Amino acid sequence: MLDAFARAEADGKLAEAGKRACGELLALWPRVEGRAGCLTPVGADQHRAIARRMAGREASVFAANGRVRASTSATSRTRESMEAFCGELLRCYPDLPVVQTTDAALNPYSAASGIPTADDLKVKSPEAEWRPEFDRFCRERLAPQRLLRRLFTDSAYAAGLCDPVAFERDFFYLAIHFAGCGLDIDWLRHFTSDELTALAECDAYTFYQEKGPSDRTSDRTWALSAHILRGVLADAESAAAEGVAADLRFGHDGCIMSLLTLMQADGWTERTAVPAEAARMWDVSQIPMACNLQWIFYRPVSGSGEILVRVLLNEAPLRLPVTDATGLCPWPVMKGYLESRCAAAFAVLQEED
Repeated sequence: MLDAFARAEADGKLAEAGKRACGELLALWPRVEGRAGCLTPVGADQHRAIARRMAGREASVFAANGRVRASTSATSRTRESMEAFCGELLRCYPDLPVVQTTDAALNPYSAASGIPTADDLKVKSPEAEWRPEFDRFCRERLAPQRLLRRLFTDSAYAAGLCDPVAFERDFFYLAIHFAGCGLDIDWLRHFTSDELTALAECDAYTFYQEKGPSDRTSDRTWALSAHILRGVLADAESAAAEGVAADLRFGHDGCIMSLLTLMQADGWTERTAVPAEAARMWDVSQIPMACNLQWIFYRPVSGSGEILVRVLLNEAPLRLPVTDATGLCPWPVMKGYLESRCAAAFAVLQEED
């Protein structure tokens, strides 16, 4: 993007809107160069806010001084997320014992975890079998000429400078990332609402192919997340006996998407081979920055009776086939259901190996 704008500026082909966008990008570049993949200040603040809400809402758990276990995948931003979250918990409860570790399996889609096969990694690559269809969908759905006319004085020149569809998608990604970085740069103003809808559909389609129950890819896309869910179930069993107040895991948005499919959460299991349908049904707006999945356990006050568990997505009830409308379910029922889902997922993984 920077090269395209710089060349057009040198050739005198930028319209006023393009000159302003070029200036904003040139001014920003020294602040962001080499920092791709780092946690933004906005992201750190969001994790601190979630920690404060959790500390206040579940005060009886943390006030009892039960220790906290926290683990992160092997990337810098998830480690920074964990540190921001745990640091805020400690500000709320200074005597709270917190143990922090790294667990590469929290991103079972990463080569660094040692879990995915070569075929699994290929699904996310530019050489993936679904990419040609995706490219056709983008070219049918997007009409970048209006944006090019807004930014450049000569749209034919612009089309020779860059791939128009790729340029529009890159411009869109920068626009939404500016907001996530807390930068006062509004590039979304350059798009119409219809254009934003189409761009969001293209974005959702990529996640559907990489993590969802797509007819174009194997079920390994969502089954790999069973490595995460199996750890959740194992640790939940040991936590009560060992006096653990909370098990915290810091990973990736795509992993939560695949977990929702694995658990058969409401709205995350529909299958289709039609790109437009996939984009509509795969609602990635539910996976924002600092997206979080919480399992809250409730012991009977009397000391006898069933333990209950409530599942929350972004601190709102998440409906699974075994929960009520508030996301609540007896733990033995939930455990049995999720163990069956893990078994089904591992059967898929063994079958495809």
